[in-house]
Amino acid sequence: MRGARSFVLAALALGLVACAEAPGDAGPAPLEPTPAAQVPEASFDAVALFRDFAPAGAWLAAPTLDTPLGATRVGAFLTLDADDAPVPALEARGLDADGAPVGPWRPLEVSWREGRMVVARVDLEDVALAAELRVAAADAGRVGMLTWSAVVPEPAQELPEVAPRSAALRSEIAAMGVRSREDWGARATRCSSRDPSKYRMAIHHTVTPADSDPATRLRGIQAFHQDTRGWCDIGYHFLVSLDGQLWEGRSIEFLGTHVGGQNSGNIGISFIGCFHSSSCSSWPPNEPPNVMVENVAGLVAGLADLYGIAISSTSVKGHRDHEGATTSCPGDYLHRRLDDIRSGSVEPPDFAAEYVDQSFPLARDPFELAPGETSAGYLELRNVGGATWRPGETYLATTEPRDGASALAGPDWVAPNRPATVDGEVPPGATGRFAFTIQAPSTPGEYPQYFGLVQEGTAWFSDP
Repeated sequence: MRGARSFVLAALALGLVACAEAPGDAGPAPLEPTPAAQVPEASFDAVALFRDFAPAGAWLAAPTLDTPLGATRVGAFLTLDADDAPVPALEARGLDADGAPVGPWRPLEVSWREGRMVVARVDLEDVALAAELRVAAADAGRVGMLTWSAVVPEPAQELPEVAPRSAALRSEIAAMGVRSREDWGARATRCSSRDPSKYRMAIHHTVTPADSDPATRLRGIQAFHQDTRGWCDIGYHFLVSLDGQLWEGRSIEFLGTHVGGQNSGNIGISFIGCFHSSSCSSWPPNEPPNVMVENVAGLVAGLADLYGIAISSTSVKGHRDHEGATTSCPGDYLHRRLDDIRSGSVEPPDFAAEYVDQSFPLARDPFELAPGETSAGYLELRNVGGATWRPGETYLATTEPRDGASALAGPDWVAPNRPATVDGEVPPGATGRFAFTIQAPSTPGEYPQYFGLVQEGTAWFSDP
């Protein structure tokens, strides 16, 4: 049985195991690079990988990515279960308009690795209108997170013999508490398109785990953007880590790559983490901590003063609020904090929580029970809202679907959709425990289960 961390903000998954010319001698005509807003991409945590990848002999095959603008490269960004874990075998191939292969399966080659994080890529044999990726089934258990995309990369750019990482961080921006590119060990930039007149800002999230060393995570995101998409640098101008630390991304003097067709004059600011109501449950916290929101609010105010930007809902937007955007970015839970970022007045919602700890195994770790066997444990969550939690009012509840009867309900559950209520009064800032027992079904199999918090009769914590 697999365990995964979660709860709205963190889910527990448990299972029982038993973005021309036809090819000729001169080669195909060059395609336009895939626009940033139209990059076909998919992300999977460990639970979703085993749920959504289809068995194919010795492999597990990801759902096919459609690439209507064409693709010539497949890239992947992985987080493994250990620093010394071998890199899983990954292969990719392209498909034509009829779904037929346009070349053989080709192995992805590692372009960057630090500890648990890996970036790998492969160039396809021909232009594809869809792409497939597969991971060796024997290696899949080592994958904690996998994001993959299929693109026409930006053309390679030659660097001068001595390439600066970037211009020095402006003193006015450093005074806002922003740490420089040198502080996180950025690669040399390849950017040359300057964009000095800024008049708006876009808020994003990275759709990655947030619990690793921020400098390493930044280097990984930069490597994924450069090695897979061929971008001149990391796409965002600034990023913020879980502890509220602000980081310089691409130098603000350059045109960013973060909102397709809307990059001119646009400052890209990204929260490191995953803050959507779905597909983020194994990468808590899914609610952005107040310290992140507060410090980005300060950055937005400082940049507005520096560039003469009047802060409003038209000058400071979420990625998805831009014309033509088809993304959920920056996620539901962060999107609902945009007014706080614009106003600088950060007040938490009445009901919100942050993941603290759990006794059950995490998604990357084995969790096996015999049929009928029980396992007692707990989830600990911090109250980051404005209201006090109380027994009989604040419950851990089943999600995906909400209120569904769980196959893992133990004898101590309040109801088949309510594992437990909080163990005592939990004022804002304090941590509460939800203790309950899992009981394995009689039929062997994988049984993923997700949980969220609910204030009974009032609100789900995950609701905007």
